[in-house]
Amino acid sequence: MKKRLIIYLACLFACLIASCSEKDEVISNGGEPQNYVPFAINKGVNISNWLSQVDAIPANGFSQAEAQKLAGYGFDHIRLPIDEKLFFTEDGQKIPEAFTLLHNAIGWCRDAGMKVIVDLHVLRDHNFNTTVTTSGDPIESFYDTFEDMKWAGWFANGSGVTVNNVDNPSKSGINTSNRVFSVVRKSGVDTWSNAKKKDFSIIPVGSGKMQFKYLRAKIYKSTKSTITVVLSDENNTNDGYYGYTNTTANEWEEIAVDVSNYNKNCGRVALRPEEGETMYFDDVFFSDSKTGDNKIYPESGTTTVVPKLWTDKDAQYKYLDLWKTLAEELNQYPNDLVAYELLNEPVAPYASQWNSLSAQLIRELRQTEPERKLIIGSNRWQSVNTFNELTIPGGDPNIILSFHFYNPHPLTHYQAEWTEEKDLNVPIHYPGELIEEADFNQLSEAMQKLVTPYMGTYDKTTLESLVLKAEMKATSLGVQLYCGEFGCYKKTPAADRMEWIRDVVSILKDRHISYSYWEYKAGFGFCDSQGNVIEQEVLDLLTK
Repeated sequence: MKKRLIIYLACLFACLIASCSEKDEVISNGGEPQNYVPFAINKGVNISNWLSQVDAIPANGFSQAEAQKLAGYGFDHIRLPIDEKLFFTEDGQKIPEAFTLLHNAIGWCRDAGMKVIVDLHVLRDHNFNTTVTTSGDPIESFYDTFEDMKWAGWFANGSGVTVNNVDNPSKSGINTSNRVFSVVRKSGVDTWSNAKKKDFSIIPVGSGKMQFKYLRAKIYKSTKSTITVVLSDENNTNDGYYGYTNTTANEWEEIAVDVSNYNKNCGRVALRPEEGETMYFDDVFFSDSKTGDNKIYPESGTTTVVPKLWTDKDAQYKYLDLWKTLAEELNQYPNDLVAYELLNEPVAPYASQWNSLSAQLIRELRQTEPERKLIIGSNRWQSVNTFNELTIPGGDPNIILSFHFYNPHPLTHYQAEWTEEKDLNVPIHYPGELIEEADFNQLSEAMQKLVTPYMGTYDKTTLESLVLKAEMKATSLGVQLYCGEFGCYKKTPAADRMEWIRDVVSILKDRHISYSYWEYKAGFGFCDSQGNVIEQEVLDLLTK
């Protein structure tokens, strides 16, 4: 079953992203140059509640006979969700019985002429079903004072500069500190050289509400000239360059460099004076205003419990290692038979966190499998509305973008027991006005707040305009597009449900977008728990 929150609140915890070392520069995505390998899929179905979202693997979850039956219906692939807890013990040991079933399923599908997408669905440290809590924990930047001879992680980046923790050259005015940091830049040697800081907790920088907007510091120089500030992500890419010219000489000046258009997670900061200059700086930090401190304070009660994958470097390393182990198991299969879906419905606080972690995983996997199809979706449930935030490593022809389509959610999850729509007790419509005004006025204040973002008129044209968001992104990147999940829950009024499924399938077929229906046999499925067809019309729409 699909479990999800409808509204992911905007104000969130400060989070960590695993940092890459200097040697992790991307060259052909970390491996050999890649050739495009076709992964010809068209119509598929999700095999849910077998190796995923169950406490124990059921005996009747999937079989060779069912693989043959699905192929006979006209499906050419399955999407196979798997969960970490069913395949690995808590200390990372493989559970042989689960891997045997995984290999069996791939073999059954191969023999039936179907391909398999292995979807890492739920981790111990990440579940797309994120719960909401109340908290006012701030996001915090570093604050470097350089007292007690500390370097605070700054170093000389290149042979054109020297750096040091030194005595304050002028203990007066706005800076009476004992120790400060110095940068001496030579002339004509490595003109890009600078003083650099890395390996700090990733800092969201940008124009958004919960992002830092200024790099603040105190500086001292003997001349008025331009300082260059360089921001990079944790992979030392996606640079942003900002200049600041000091207004005084031979005295300390407090500066606030506007970096709000960076709009990425910052993992490295560099400061560079002009050639032949010496610069001293002190009290360096990010702030959300020209006069604020090094913290951003969310409104009370508006943060969420963030999955550990986004707050703990060890959890991220574990995720990378888990995929390496999975790939070692699966790399025996041809590239045109098995594809890897890196993570189902990531829910990171910031899209850049998922973009960074997935890019690191792609580089790791490309070391051994440069031509394996890797499937990736956008942050926040792979929604078409967040596809514009998705980034992937450039020059990789074997990436497939995947979106999930449950729009509008109050319709597709109408009265679904595990969602907030479980108490939605007024009629709902498709096509047409989702909820009529008179019915909307009968809802509780809480339910009105829940459905308001989805209110409006929906029809095939509306749905197609949403699908186009994902299609345009895939087209701009020159990669294959896939709808990995779509479906409508059984409690949705039957006529409206069928019209919605009919329109979505028609859109995907017309636009030549391959798809996998959620799901085979469960609350959204066209079969009962024994695999008997109970909705022939849905099956025909999907396969004919």
